[in-house]
Amino acid sequence: MELLTPTPQPNRLAFTGQGFKLLVIMLVNWVFTVFTLGLYYPWARVNTLKFLYGNIVLNDVPFIFHGTGKELFKGFLKFFALLIVLYGGYAYAVFSKDTGLILIFGLLFFAFIVLIIPFALHGAFRYRLARTSWSGIHLGYRGNRKHLFFDFITSAGLTLITFGLYYSWMVNGLRTYIIGNSRFGSIKFSYTGSGGDLFIIHLKGYFLSMFTLGLYYFWYRKEYLNYLIDNIYLEKNGQQYPLKGHILGGSFFALSIINLFLTVFTLGIAIPWVTVRTMNFMIENIELPAEINFEQIEQTEDDYADATGEDVLDYLDIGLI
Repeated sequence: MELLTPTPQPNRLAFTGQGFKLLVIMLVNWVFTVFTLGLYYPWARVNTLKFLYGNIVLNDVPFIFHGTGKELFKGFLKFFALLIVLYGGYAYAVFSKDTGLILIFGLLFFAFIVLIIPFALHGAFRYRLARTSWSGIHLGYRGNRKHLFFDFITSAGLTLITFGLYYSWMVNGLRTYIIGNSRFGSIKFSYTGSGGDLFIIHLKGYFLSMFTLGLYYFWYRKEYLNYLIDNIYLEKNGQQYPLKGHILGGSFFALSIINLFLTVFTLGIAIPWVTVRTMNFMIENIELPAEINFEQIEQTEDDYADATGEDVLDYLDIGLI
C-alpha cells in the first residue's frame, strides 16, 4: 500500500494590534518625553517596539522584543555626545567668524552623518534582531561591520558620481548583504534581487506616475514591495523556500487614500489606527513557505544589548531594510 506524504500545513502570519492601545502608548510616551525634556525618548521607543513586535503573530505565537529603555539610553548618550562635540565646534567657528573653521566643521558634520549610516545599520540590525524572539528562539545578524562600511561607502560614492542612477544597485547590494547575514535560529535568510530589476521598476514607476498624474504610483509601490518580498528566501536543511507577496495595486490605493483621510480629518489623532492598518495590510499580504516547520528550528544566535545603532537610525529617520 502506497503511503501518502502529508501536505504541509500553511504558516500563519498576522498582526493583532489595536489602534486604541497604540494611542494610549503614544500619549503616555508623549507626556513623559515632554516632561523629561526628551530624556524619556529611549523608553518611549521601546514601548512602541514592544507593541509592534508583540502583535506580530506567527502560528498563534507572538514575537517578543526584549530591548529596554536603559539599553537605548546608553546608545542615545553615545550618539549625542558626538553630536554635541561637532555642534559645539561649529558654533565656536560661527561666533569666531572664521570662514575656514566654519568650512572645516561643516564638512566634518556632513562626513559624520554619511559615515555613521553604515555603522548605524550594522548596530541596529544586530541589536534589534538579537533582542527579538519567537517561542524562545532568537533572531540574529552576523554581518561584518567593516565589510558593510566599505560596501556602503563604495556604493554611495558610485551613486553620487552617477547622479543617483546607481541608487537601485546600492540598495540592492545592502539588502543582499544584510538579509543574507540574518538568521531566525537555524533558519538562514537570503535575498536574490537585482539592481537592474529595481532600476526598471523605479524608472517605469516614475514615468507612468507622471503620465497618469500620480495614479500609477500605487501600482508602482505594489510592484516594488512584492518584488522585495518575493526575492527573500528562507533556507532550512540546505533547501531554499521563497516568501511570496500578494499586495494588489487597488488594495494599496484604498489603504493609502483611507489612511490619508483618517490622518488629515482627525488632525493626526488617527495615526495609531493608520499604523495598525498599515502593519496589518503588509503582514497579511506576506505568505510564508509551508515547507518550513517553525516549531523545529533550533536556537543558534547570541544575545546582544548595544543599542547605539538603533538610536542613530531612528534619529536620522532611516528605516530598516
